[in-house]
Amino acid sequence: MKNNEATIFVFIASIIIGILISMNIGFKGKINFLDVKQYDQAYNERTKLYSELNNLKEQYHSTSVKLKKYDTGDEKTLQVSKEIKKEVINNNLIIGNSDVQGQGVIIKLEDGADSFDKNVTMNQLIHDSDIVQVINDLRNAGAEAISVNGIRVVYDNWGICYGASIKLNGVNIVTPFYISAIGNKDIMYNYLTLEQTHTSLLQRSDVKINIAKSDNIKILAYNGDFIYKYMSLVNK
Repeated sequence: MKNNEATIFVFIASIIIGILISMNIGFKGKINFLDVKQYDQAYNERTKLYSELNNLKEQYHSTSVKLKKYDTGDEKTLQVSKEIKKEVINNNLIIGNSDVQGQGVIIKLEDGADSFDKNVTMNQLIHDSDIVQVINDLRNAGAEAISVNGIRVVYDNWGICYGASIKLNGVNIVTPFYISAIGNKDIMYNYLTLEQTHTSLLQRSDVKINIAKSDNIKILAYNGDFIYKYMSLVNK
């Protein structure tokens, strides 16, 4: 009899608990259920936190590996020297202080009129602004290194148009202008021929322009000085 009573009691208690849960009522207060939108937000937030946590773990692992390289004596000094040399090489590649080679495109630009032609119009001439905008097209297309008539293009290059010649970083260069760029040759070529680019506009104008792909282009290092007038390192 007692077993039956206990069974009945458990059965009734289970029913009561089920009713309370269905009514969002808990023993310690109200149970909050998430709707679909709230669930998505919570899920996305959790995913974001997991991603950040994984990134931190990877950074920690990378830093730990570097620290282990510098543990002891002469090996520590040698390893530090190698790491510094590696960073210097990478920085020289980025800022243009090293000779580089690779696939890319070569653009040849010429004035549309003969130099002895007396009836030359502005639309038949290549200007410094044309050179700048073609360089911008190449950068937008992913060019990693650019030169104009053998002069490496870096962040502070400047050019001024002087009649038939253009002065680039103080050096007079004359037509034809050869602009070499290292990068994915197919992507750059296809981008340059898009209708909205300045390079494509020149193709439809009165100047002469030719774009050719190349499997091996060599661009020499920038041999000028890098001048910093206003920027300085941030103290951390």
